[in-house]
Amino acid sequence: MTRTLKRLALAGLFLLPMSATRLAAQTPTPEGTVITNTAQATFTDANGNAYPTVSASSAVTVGFLAGPNPTAAAATATPGTGTTGNTMTFTLGNNGNGTDNFVIGEPAHAGVTVTSYSYNGTSYASLSALNTALALSGNALTRAGTAGSSGTLVLTYSVAAGTGGTSIPVSITQTSVRTSSATASATTTVNPPAARSVSVTPDAATQSLMPRGTVYSQTFTITNSGNASDSYDFTVGVSSGMTGSVTISTVDGAAATTGTTATLAAGSAASVVVTYFVNNTVGSAPAVTVPAGTTASITLTAKSTALGTITDGGDLTVTVVRAAVTMTKVAYLDDLSAPVGASLVLPGQYLQYRITVSNASGATAVAASNIAVSDALPAEVTYDSVSGDLPGWTFTGTTTVTANLSGTLAAGASRFFYIRVRVR
Repeated sequence: MTRTLKRLALAGLFLLPMSATRLAAQTPTPEGTVITNTAQATFTDANGNAYPTVSASSAVTVGFLAGPNPTAAAATATPGTGTTGNTMTFTLGNNGNGTDNFVIGEPAHAGVTVTSYSYNGTSYASLSALNTALALSGNALTRAGTAGSSGTLVLTYSVAAGTGGTSIPVSITQTSVRTSSATASATTTVNPPAARSVSVTPDAATQSLMPRGTVYSQTFTITNSGNASDSYDFTVGVSSGMTGSVTISTVDGAAATTGTTATLAAGSAASVVVTYFVNNTVGSAPAVTVPAGTTASITLTAKSTALGTITDGGDLTVTVVRAAVTMTKVAYLDDLSAPVGASLVLPGQYLQYRITVSNASGATAVAASNIAVSDALPAEVTYDSVSGDLPGWTFTGTTTVTANLSGTLAAGASRFFYIRVRVR
């Protein structure tokens, strides 16, 4: 007897999990169901006489069990960034054991903004308007058999710009009106595709510059013109018809020609400062003067670190410009009526030397400054006076006359002065 009881007890232990599993999968008993349990007893007396069966009953009524059951129609969605009018669908189900109304919660989801709602074909402008309608008896969900009734909730939403390549979870909660502690959630994921792009400016910029010992600078701007965060490798180079006419000094303060930007959010930009020399001469033994009109292109090329095929370049064309001053000297009669030319001059006669300085004109010419003219008079003449065409001249000396022009002489401009002398 004892051994038999032990076997039964062990068998019961193995059967319990299976029974519990079958029970969990069963449809809950509908609310309001009266469960009646009747027990019967039969008996006889000591002489074997049978008596009528006796019975006893107990009845219990099933109460309400809430069962919110939301599901997302699709696991993921891939709308473009900066788009509007996108939709996602959820199904609101009732897995409880009785009729119930439900309200919806919508946690915050950065990058996605829900703009309107629709439930079973009726549109609502706000979440509060939707929940007001869901609480009405006409929108109650019944629990019928194993399926129950359900409703279709559609969220219309927009996707923020600059969110490409990110994964944005969008969740809703479904909460029982009858049992506010009963709530469940469903989630779908919005995955805007990343579109990589980069823009470098300036593009086809030009500068006309004079050679000098100090450095010039150019700021290039690298802009993330895609819809996802990215960083960019960049390279600076120089191409020129005369090698060495322009040389790079630094890139972003470093003696290098390459670098990488920080991570840039979509639409943001980074500046890269390139410093460079415009050289007066190139080579050695002998050094060659870089002529006016020589051009060189400084380029900056940026490449996406996320997708190396995405590149763009900006460039600056530098044209070497120079001042080119020429000078003429003509002897005039004292009254300036005509040049002396081939005429003979006599001792005691006065002459006036006209000295003209001219600066070259054209696209590669620039203003000249610090112009100084020195004229050593021949021994056969005696200095008398000197006069300039306009203010700005300063004169010194009588045997060697020096003329200094203040300010600058613009490209294409000329200035002159006269030295009056007497032939000995």
